[in-house]
Amino acid sequence: MYQYLSGILTVIAINITAVCGLTILTGFTGMFSLGHAGFMSLGAYASVIAIKYWRIPFLPAMLFGGLVAALFGLIVGYPTMKGRMRGDTFAIAMLGFSETVRLALSNIYPYINGALGISGIPRYSEAWLVSLIAAVCVYLTYRYTKSKHGRIALSIRDEETAAGLIGVNVTWEKIKSFMISGFFCGMAGCMYACYYTFITPNTFSATTSNNILAAVVFGGMGSVTGPTIAAAVLAMLPEVLRVVQKWRLVLYGALMILVMLFKPEGLMGGKEFSLKAIVCFFRGLSGKKKGVAQ
Repeated sequence: MYQYLSGILTVIAINITAVCGLTILTGFTGMFSLGHAGFMSLGAYASVIAIKYWRIPFLPAMLFGGLVAALFGLIVGYPTMKGRMRGDTFAIAMLGFSETVRLALSNIYPYINGALGISGIPRYSEAWLVSLIAAVCVYLTYRYTKSKHGRIALSIRDEETAAGLIGVNVTWEKIKSFMISGFFCGMAGCMYACYYTFITPNTFSATTSNNILAAVVFGGMGSVTGPTIAAAVLAMLPEVLRVVQKWRLVLYGALMILVMLFKPEGLMGGKEFSLKAIVCFFRGLSGKKKGVAQ
């Protein structure tokens, strides 16, 4: 039972780390991406090469994987932002990027064995360690969104033209969000590889990108704690529904549809879940009760 619960907690932490990146890009900058699995695969392969062949410790290798993914974010982000891709065109371009990365990795045989993948990866992703990393990522994401940079990102999401008119370098701000997003996903890819100890190019498919995006949308655009909670819920839901066996994926899809129908703004909308908010909520309830009694 301990191993089972530890495994679920590890998967939740990996998902939250990846979602942190897409929260900045999609939730705050307003750029929908269908290809962030590509960044996860780049981070996973780069860090695994560093760990297995260069004998670099786990944490520096994880940061190295994140930096490689961020570098590719710059390489891909610059032409797409300069070309003013947005909306559907940007989402499709990112889907193409993810598929390009997958096919390229499938045909590179030194070190990474092409489509056969890499096995025998050391298992460094302990539940406590990846949970701590995920918590740090959530904190850093929250601080970023509350800073000047986060407010600029929100201005671009809500009214890009107006943001440009008041002096915001829209192209650079988008590229910056893109690189940060890639960095977090690259780290998540490293943690994934060092938990399952085996990866192939098909490990990080379009389904992975869709799951990350779904957590951001369900959690709420413009929120950090909302997508974090959604990432945890979506990671646990298939396990909770395992009792219904063959129907669990059908029910999983049906629940997602219901959430979008009755809560289209997401679980938290643009709000944050905090201890202060809980205290204020209960104070409000107690105040209403006193008012009724009087």
